Amino acid sequence: MSGYTVTYQMRKKKRQRRDKIAAYVLTFLAVIFAAFIIVRFLCAGYTVQGDSMLPTYESGEKRLVNRLIYKVKSPARYDIILFESEDETNKQYYVKRVVGLPGETVQVRDGNVYVDGRKAKSFGKEQILSPGLAADGVKLSKNQYFVMGDNYNNSEDSRSAVVGNVKKTQIIGKVGIKYWPFG
Repeated sequence: MSGYTVTYQMRKKKRQRRDKIAAYVLTFLAVIFAAFIIVRFLCAGYTVQGDSMLPTYESGEKRLVNRLIYKVKSPARYDIILFESEDETNKQYYVKRVVGLPGETVQVRDGNVYVDGRKAKSFGKEQILSPGLAADGVKLSKNQYFVMGDNYNNSEDSRSAVVGNVKKTQIIGKVGIKYWPFG
């Protein structure tokens, strides 16, 4: 073999190695960019605050919120949502479960939730002590949702005048996957 052939082969291997590294770097950057786009425009991170969603969610958990889903479809019964208060001066964010849908009547009596006269599924461990605004029934209008925390007796939710019925425009997204702490 001539010296030229050996040099050519060495340069060829070097170039292949360099191309392979460049491909890995570009793939890595593309994945980072895609993750950024997904998190920025489709999802948001949210830290659960307070005990109103116990035992389902614990305070301090970090969860992804799907911001796109409710642009395509409406919230379903028992979805857990993130929404913001209507108070423009003091914005607050809440994580609650959808119990009542537009057009339905929600009532809390005998420690249970009733939707259009039928007993709703219970997610809390105890009976509801305070029916609040739902004692006599709350009729939801178009694009309004009745939400409750799973920790019924330690939750500021649609039974309270502070929160009230949640308009679809207040809803940020559907709460989903826990990403911190692991486990």
